[in-house]
Amino acid sequence: MKSPLVLFAVGYLGLMANLWLMGNDAPTKEAQVASPVVKTVVLELPSGEGNPRNSEGAFVRLETGEILYVYTHYYGNSGDDHASARLMSRVSKDDGVTWSEEDELVLENEGKLNVMSVSLLRLRDRSIALFYLVKEHAGDCRPYVRFSYDEGKTWSRRVQMIDEETYNVLNNDRVVQLANGRLLAPIARHAYRGGDVYNYESKATVFCLISDDGGRRWKKSEIVPNAKNIMYQEPGVVELADGRLLMTLRNASGRQYFSYSTDNGVTWSDSEPSPLVSPTSPAVIKREPGGDNLIAVWNESPNARNPLTIGILSPDGQTILTKKTLDRSAEGELRGFCYPALHFVDPETFLVGYCCGRSPWGLNASRVSLVRFDDLKRNQ
Repeated sequence: MKSPLVLFAVGYLGLMANLWLMGNDAPTKEAQVASPVVKTVVLELPSGEGNPRNSEGAFVRLETGEILYVYTHYYGNSGDDHASARLMSRVSKDDGVTWSEEDELVLENEGKLNVMSVSLLRLRDRSIALFYLVKEHAGDCRPYVRFSYDEGKTWSRRVQMIDEETYNVLNNDRVVQLANGRLLAPIARHAYRGGDVYNYESKATVFCLISDDGGRRWKKSEIVPNAKNIMYQEPGVVELADGRLLMTLRNASGRQYFSYSTDNGVTWSDSEPSPLVSPTSPAVIKREPGGDNLIAVWNESPNARNPLTIGILSPDGQTILTKKTLDRSAEGELRGFCYPALHFVDPETFLVGYCCGRSPWGLNASRVSLVRFDDLKRNQ
């Protein structure tokens, strides 16, 4: 798309219809393209007939050693955010190098519109928690959780995490388990104004759902302050080495914003601009295994979902120590990259799953890439 920037109404992967700020596909001078990281594309999930869109997902390691990847699989004739979708999976038996060739059904569409946006967690009791959104209608999108005690073969009855009929965004790969066992699910709640199915307030109220009993009961944190009147959207949370929590906030300012918590997610600081130049697109940040530094995946452009960048941040998130381009459009190609999921395979390698569709917002196809830490840290 061409400058000046144009606001247009779209949705968050079937979770949220709001205003996305899109602009020129070429990165601006503020965000020069980093050198590419060596990667191996290990899984492609293109759209096709009867499957108009494959989008965001999440990973978990099974006790067999296999890696399970669950993603949102649209079916029918439409890839629209409110169109029909179910949860499907692929499995890798060799640490993410190769993947099963056929989809396996994880959860059929149990909403009047769709189900989507998966987070997977291995809990302290060794069960696997499957978090997802159920969209009943344009004003009702709420998170649920199910549990598996047989490594994903079967799932328990669903647990409702929010009682009131509201429109809530919980991104994929977003639910975290803190060192003390507490579960946090960062939520952006958008007011639905009625009428058109995408008539939402773009600025969300952000808070966390908190569970201290392994996900059976949930309560709300305090609302994240917003003195600057930023267009908060699509939060994510990571626990820092010093015990604080860092929240990322998608917005339209040209940078990710950060908020911090010193009480395990009950209260949050007012947000501040981060070092991550970013369009209106989410970032994912996790702690490096066995270390204090953070690994971040984001779009390093103030106005486009191209390129997709991966970097190492300081333990507080305030300094970019190194960064590389994970993916970008080929010359003459229109493609966007977004909604990443990050999974550490072992101390040497990690997987990134992300949307990579042929459009500026990139929602209709997905890809999984395998990267070595050494290649990310290498200067050239």
